[in-house]
Amino acid sequence: MRYGLISNFRRSWSKVGERTVIDSQKSFDNRYLFSAVSPLSGNSFHLIGIDGFDSAVAHTFLLELKKQHPRKTVIVVWDNAPCHRPKVHREIPGLIVLFLPPYSPQLNPAERFFEELRKSTANRIFKTIEEQEQVIEEKLNDLTDNIKAMKQLLSYEWIVKQCGRVN
Repeated sequence: MRYGLISNFRRSWSKVGERTVIDSQKSFDNRYLFSAVSPLSGNSFHLIGIDGFDSAVAHTFLLELKKQHPRKTVIVVWDNAPCHRPKVHREIPGLIVLFLPPYSPQLNPAERFFEELRKSTANRIFKTIEEQEQVIEEKLNDLTDNIKAMKQLLSYEWIVKQCGRVN
């Protein structure tokens, strides 16, 4: 997920007849959050504050994710972003990379997770990227500390059914 100092607008309430005014900001400073979320267990792994988004960073993320689960086979379901495509990702022992169909973010449970994170920065102005990052980290911790809520957010019925068939 990319986050930055460009304003993130969301719906807001105002009194009937009054115009809603929301400050905006157009700074192009941004960073990335890499996340792996498990729809079945509600567990997650994150790297926040990454300056770039390329295949080398994606590969580092996968290596770090695999280190978290050294004795398990890790299945990563990714979209078709160019940095997700290199074959080197698929050569990590104990890691299986599957790809979603092109242009199908609705199939990716991580998108719902990222949407919840984006709500925490909506309609706000941040002086620095570090200030925004702190707000995102707080929301990230709130979400990841609540396993039940994570499962409710991420466990699409079709994913649970498919995983039940595999196990």
